[in-house]
Amino acid sequence: YKKIQGWFGSRELYRAVVREFESGSRFVEIGAWKGQSTAFMTVEIINSGKQIEFNVVDTWKGSTDHHDVESPSFDPYLAEHGNLFPLFKENLSPVWKHINAIQNTSVEAAKLFEDESLDFVYVDGAHDYESVKEDIEAWYPKVGPNGMIAGDDYGWSGVEQAVKEALGENFMVEANNNWIHSRKKDFSYD
Repeated sequence: YKKIQGWFGSRELYRAVVREFESGSRFVEIGAWKGQSTAFMTVEIINSGKQIEFNVVDTWKGSTDHHDVESPSFDPYLAEHGNLFPLFKENLSPVWKHINAIQNTSVEAAKLFEDESLDFVYVDGAHDYESVKEDIEAWYPKVGPNGMIAGDDYGWSGVEQAVKEALGENFMVEANNNWIHSRKKDFSYD
C-alpha cells in the first residue's frame, strides 16, 4: 500500500455513487492530480464487483502555483518533470487496467462523450470561477436522465459562484463541501 499525496474529502460520496449505480454505468473524474481520489474510486468499483467504466481527465500539468518555487503549492516533482502523468500512472499501476486516463483539458475531453451518456461526473479541476463554470457547462449535457454531476470545495468563492450560476438552486451541499446535482430522484447518500 502506498500513500498518494493529495487532497480528498469525497470518500462517502464516492462510496454512495458506486453503491447506487449498476454495472454498465459510466463515470468521469475531472482532476486527478497524483491519483489519490482516483485510486479510492477504482478500488471501490473493483470491490463492488460491478463493471463500471471509469474515465479520468486531467492535463497533469498542474497550475502556475505548482511551478512557482515561492508558492506554498510548489511541487518539486512537477517542476522537475513538467508533467505529473508518469507519477499518476505509477501510483495507479496496481489498478491501471480499470482506468481510462484522458490527458486533455476538461472542456476538450467532454467532446469525446455523447450527450446524456454518463452516469456520474465529478468536477475537481481548477477551482477558479471561470474554470468551474466551463467544466459544469461542458459536462452537464453529458449526464444522463438518472445521472449526477458533483464537485468539491463548495466553500471556495469561485466554486460557489459558478455552481450557483450553472445550477440555480438545484443542488445540495454535504458536510465535506461537496456540491451534488442528482437527476436520480431516489439517490441515497446514507
